Amino acid sequence: MRKIGIEMDISLQEILEELTDLEFYSIDKIMKYEIENIEVGIIDIRSQLFEDKIRYFNSRGVPVILLCSKEDSFKKIKSYFKNNMIYDCIYRDEYFEIEKSLEEIFEKDEEKQDPTFIKEIVINDSYYKAIIRLEEIIYIDYCRISRKTGIKIKDGAFYSSKKGFSEVEDKLKSFSYFIKLERGTLINKNLLKEIDYKNEKITFEGGQTLFVSRAKIKFLEEILNLSRNRIEL
Repeated sequence: MRKIGIEMDISLQEILEELTDLEFYSIDKIMKYEIENIEVGIIDIRSQLFEDKIRYFNSRGVPVILLCSKEDSFKKIKSYFKNNMIYDCIYRDEYFEIEKSLEEIFEKDEEKQDPTFIKEIVINDSYYKAIIRLEEIIYIDYCRISRKTGIKIKDGAFYSSKKGFSEVEDKLKSFSYFIKLERGTLINKNLLKEIDYKNEKITFEGGQTLFVSRAKIKFLEEILNLSRNRIEL
């Protein structure tokens, strides 16, 4: 879950907690205990030492959303933009604009991530969080009954994500070792060990199996080019 630093009225915080799926931390506690992985700071211009708090986030490369009112100095706020001290300035009662600004920041952050440095995923389910290495995933498929995306890994463990399959597929499309076998199914081609035509199944490292149609098995063999850089016996 994303961590947000806040300095605002408690009533506004409660509204944002209802609108979003975020963890909110007092900026005073963040500064005192050096809480890590804060992604955005939301600061009310009325709060004490708010400029010091803006600078604190600036020094850590964390974008800041400033909350203000129509009575606040436009010239002063403009200077914050000019000096790249804040990402956005929003009237404190425009809740949905705050939510929209947060989404923009998160989207830009995801665009900046280089897939070559991403080695793990985090699954946020209702009852647990799991950190999984991408190279351990053998296949991902969508269950139309539970309406969740299932993730199977080498040791046999199975996890569920509330994310839709298309969203998961989009996030993993830059990793060439995941290939779409059929609608609602991605497999890790690097972990494939056996293709069984008779029983219409494929087996992965660790012994996990997945049943697929013969047509899909033929398609899989064609796109993988199994004989490449191998001695065929």
